[in-house]
Amino acid sequence: MAKKIYDKPIIVQKIDEDTEKWKSIYTLHANVNKTRQGEEYLSAGAIQSKNKLTFEVRYFKKIEDIELNTQLYRILFNGNIYDIHDYDDYRYEHKNVRLLGVSQ
Repeated sequence: MAKKIYDKPIIVQKIDEDTEKWKSIYTLHANVNKTRQGEEYLSAGAIQSKNKLTFEVRYFKKIEDIELNTQLYRILFNGNIYDIHDYDDYRYEHKNVRLLGVSQ
């Protein structure tokens, strides 16, 4: 099995519920992959698309907060914003965590 390379810098942000402003809380390195399907939808008479990426990062204890509150977090990557739609700590082994990001 090939060793994963975590070489793409990402920033995880959390919304401050009092001020409603986003605050950068973690700067991480991730293995980033496109998911199999993007999303297309009709908006204002034009087809828009949403990019879906999987951000795999090494596990650390505080990242568990994202699992139950994905709507409070987002990822900045390559100048784009990705809402976190899923958190996956495979079999709760606490080795790697996959975050599904959907572009805004």
